[in-house]
Amino acid sequence: MLNFTEDFQLYNQTQIVKSDCNSLTIVNIGTATAILNGLEIAAGAQYVILGNENELNVTRYNLSFGPVGTEIVMVIRKIYK
Repeated sequence: MLNFTEDFQLYNQTQIVKSDCNSLTIVNIGTATAILNGLEIAAGAQYVILGNENELNVTRYNLSFGPVGTEIVMVIRKIYK
């Protein structure tokens, strides 16, 4: 059996989001469009990338936001111990 933890973080400004995890979910809980490496994530929508066993996602995501609305996303990472 493999042990893992879930890491929850809120982001509310343009920045680089490091994955360094097995699977990653980014939920736009604000009202502004979130933009992740050019992919637009509408308010209330999410981006999910799942990893297989023994995989580690090391992507660096460029997070920015559209011009209007509340800028906030929840990033959830699955990290194996």
